[in-house]
Amino acid sequence: MAGLLVILSTSVISEQPVITRALRPNDIFAIVPLRNRPVFKDSRPTKHGRIVGLVDPLDMIPEIYVLAETITGDPVRDDISETVLSCLIPPPWELGKFTTLKKCTDPTDLWNKFVKDVFVQDSLSKSIAGELQSSFGLAACIVRKPPSMPVSRFTPDRMGAKPCCRTPDPPYAPGTDVCQRPVGLQLGPFDSIMRDLVTKAALACGTEIPDDVPGTIFMPVHEMQLPTILTKFKDVQVVEPTIDALGQSSIRTMLVPALPNMALKLSVNMKISSALRTISHWTADFGPRFSREIVPKLAVDPKILDVEVEPASACYAGVESSLRKHFTAIWRNEYIPAPGQNIIVVAALLEMGHAGVPAGVSVVEHIFGLDTEAKRVEFLDKYLRLACEAFIPTALHNGVVFEAHAQNCLLRFDVETGEPLGFVVRDLGGLRIHPETMNASLGTNFEFLSGHCVVTSTVEETYPKFYHTLIHNHLQRIIRLLGMHNNGLGWEMLRGHLRNVIPQDHGLWKLWMETDTVAGKCLMRMRLQSVHDKMVFSPFPNMLLYRPEENVAAVEA
Repeated sequence: MAGLLVILSTSVISEQPVITRALRPNDIFAIVPLRNRPVFKDSRPTKHGRIVGLVDPLDMIPEIYVLAETITGDPVRDDISETVLSCLIPPPWELGKFTTLKKCTDPTDLWNKFVKDVFVQDSLSKSIAGELQSSFGLAACIVRKPPSMPVSRFTPDRMGAKPCCRTPDPPYAPGTDVCQRPVGLQLGPFDSIMRDLVTKAALACGTEIPDDVPGTIFMPVHEMQLPTILTKFKDVQVVEPTIDALGQSSIRTMLVPALPNMALKLSVNMKISSALRTISHWTADFGPRFSREIVPKLAVDPKILDVEVEPASACYAGVESSLRKHFTAIWRNEYIPAPGQNIIVVAALLEMGHAGVPAGVSVVEHIFGLDTEAKRVEFLDKYLRLACEAFIPTALHNGVVFEAHAQNCLLRFDVETGEPLGFVVRDLGGLRIHPETMNASLGTNFEFLSGHCVVTSTVEETYPKFYHTLIHNHLQRIIRLLGMHNNGLGWEMLRGHLRNVIPQDHGLWKLWMETDTVAGKCLMRMRLQSVHDKMVFSPFPNMLLYRPEENVAAVEA
């Protein structure tokens, strides 16, 4: 154990930035043992210890404790209790001789403890408690029966697990039901694609091909979404046949074997983190037009980055946006690797804990044989260079930021050598774009629907989400998994590649390379505020400037 993370109650945190009085049991929300040193907010210790600016799941021992009081007699304390409590001694800590530790085994216990100190509507509190329980149950199932390794280097793979809280109502089962209903917005060859799909589905099932009905169109619906559709849209006519589809890690998106090289993104009434996984009419309108008019002109090196475009979409019209988002579909062209190459979704590479793989060995280490430090260093250095050269140019030159987190990115690599070659990015719904910069740089006049969340009023407003998706949720993960966070080597590599890509007089350089804190996305605060299309940020340490403290001390000396 490298240390203890003591989480203070909300009421104590609100007292003042630094607590000077003695801390008692009621002041402590929870205690988490640490296996690695976290990132501290600053170098100055308080009387209670050092304030943590950022702690990663990999820094934690997967156990959470709360303080408990024994009513009578001496408390029963095991080794972990004695170790923890021996660190929390007077005068800064006043825990009392009857205080002991209790392991928390139910996330709703922590949630119920949290809401005692903050105002949360009862309905919202119960909803979040259910989401936590659902997520905990799913995680417990995976731990009890670990999945097998999801890929080999020779088999294309787009699967993985979305690393967020999931709240499914019915259990997940891949597939689509083809429905027929009026729509008001169609972009691209949506009607012809759907007619082709319906025809193939009918022939495969040996049923009669449904006739076209004037004023209607065939719409695909995820089978999980069908009860929602039937409840919210009374004029739907469900038609047979159904057709099989293969689920992806992105939950809403499926591969349809009947239409090779195409993926289908569908609304699903499931909440992950702070948002329902539905699809807005803004996204349906944007994707095909952006794919056709803007993507071919962006400052993208095609040898390093490919963008999976969205040729067609459709959504229901005549109702408010909060309703129509439940009935939207987008077709996407799937990237096909060249002979001798392969692709894998990055989120799958960053997983660990699979059956038949040694404990603590991630997928990226297993698949690419990174069993020595030298191999890990070489792989990570190439990976970071390619990521910088792939995703940063459009932000610099076009004011366009791709949502480059691990689920939206696929690594392209050489099958024989395992060498990283580039990336594929998908899902155009989460971009951030400064329209004036984009249109001026490309000589275009692209227009956005009013109220679209991808639009920013300044180019600087695109940067927080860029950091959150590319640095915090993507590159930080692989740096840590390959063992190059604590020694600072991975961050030094990344800084070197950023110097080669970002001009030092550019605003992105100043924010990323000269600022101690960055805007961090707060998913729980967004959930508490019931927002998903507007980001809620809070400052936390800029990991691009991270150096191990022993190295900092040596430099200062």
